[in-house]
Amino acid sequence: MQVFLRKGGIREIGGWLVAEQIAPGEFELVGFTVDLEVGTHDRFHSVPSLHTEQLDQLLALNGNRVGRVDYLGEWHSHPTFPPVPSEMDMAAMIDMVENSGPSFAALVIVRLFGTARIEATLTTFQRGLPPVNGRLIIDDAGSETTVSKGEKDQPR
Repeated sequence: MQVFLRKGGIREIGGWLVAEQIAPGEFELVGFTVDLEVGTHDRFHSVPSLHTEQLDQLLALNGNRVGRVDYLGEWHSHPTFPPVPSEMDMAAMIDMVENSGPSFAALVIVRLFGTARIEATLTTFQRGLPPVNGRLIIDDAGSETTVSKGEKDQPR
């Protein structure tokens, strides 16, 4: 993700998250889609056709986990703002889970500091419930990223 954040520069970039549920409320990120083209310095809007194609590729790569790996939610950067969801971000995710998409989704907002340090927040959305700040654990070794639902944000 750091490579893409550097390429995006001061433009917001983002995509979809693909994860495997490893326990109730715990997910391991197995991949993500990315769009480097549509963002501006203060806005990112996902283009579903691009992400659907990338999602299909990620699902094929994880074919040995059929039924356990799927869309988890969305991510995007806030390169010039704190990595917290804006009112527009919150409204879009609430609308998706309440009206038109999956009944559960996560939103990760990221920001690159320097050339390597990522700061991130996680918010989960579930139909009929208020949004919840989650806990995001980033493994610097790159071998594993776990997204846990329902705990306060704690940088690691």
